[in-house]
Amino acid sequence: MTATLTQPTVLLPVDVDEPTTPPDALIDLLGPHRVVVLGYGMVPDQTPTEQYEAEFGDAARERIGAIVDEFEGENDVISTVVFTRDRSQTVDRVAEEHGVDAVVTPAEIDDRVDEVLVPIKGDPNIVRIVEFTGRLLDNGEASVTVFHVAESDADEARAEFLLRGACDKLREYGVDADRVGWKQERSGSAAKTIAATAEEYDLLVVGESEPSLRRRILGGVTGRISDRTNRPTLVVRRR
Repeated sequence: MTATLTQPTVLLPVDVDEPTTPPDALIDLLGPHRVVVLGYGMVPDQTPTEQYEAEFGDAARERIGAIVDEFEGENDVISTVVFTRDRSQTVDRVAEEHGVDAVVTPAEIDDRVDEVLVPIKGDPNIVRIVEFTGRLLDNGEASVTVFHVAESDADEARAEFLLRGACDKLREYGVDADRVGWKQERSGSAAKTIAATAEEYDLLVVGESEPSLRRRILGGVTGRISDRTNRPTLVVRRR
């Protein structure tokens, strides 16, 4: 049974050793929702974790605190700082601890998020992907396009039914009808086609390939999409 999302919870991982910060447009998009800012520091193999944290912990917490302050006046934002040798395992664990609905991979965005691409297929996660997108965008102005890459005539016909149904659901979740659309293309490589199409949009919302975000980080169609595009991506977790 799929749980109903009332307010999405998004995990925002930040490498404390990198000087970049999440773009303002991403903070504006996530601000009205519950956000968990995960600051993670990668511990060198030969260095004890406790020693590394003692040396760099204060600076890391100060940096993450400054990012949390960017959400000032918005909704529920919490933070945690972890020093680790395994980024994917840490993201998985923190996402589970906080009941996270989606994990964001930040990237550069222009001044605002105007166009969102939601690639879907007929997997069990489609309901959560569509509902999450609806809750994320219901009070905003961004337009959303639900997208499918078909591999055959039969796949194309079946997918049109899914695409139209997804658009109907987005409207039910509060996204204005004139901000919702769908399209479909034929291709033998879903990842390559989605990545190319994503260049026309500001943000992607995709589904987790399996019940572990390690798949998102280490491989699979979702991972290959991220490798081929510089657009920020929200990965909706399975439950």
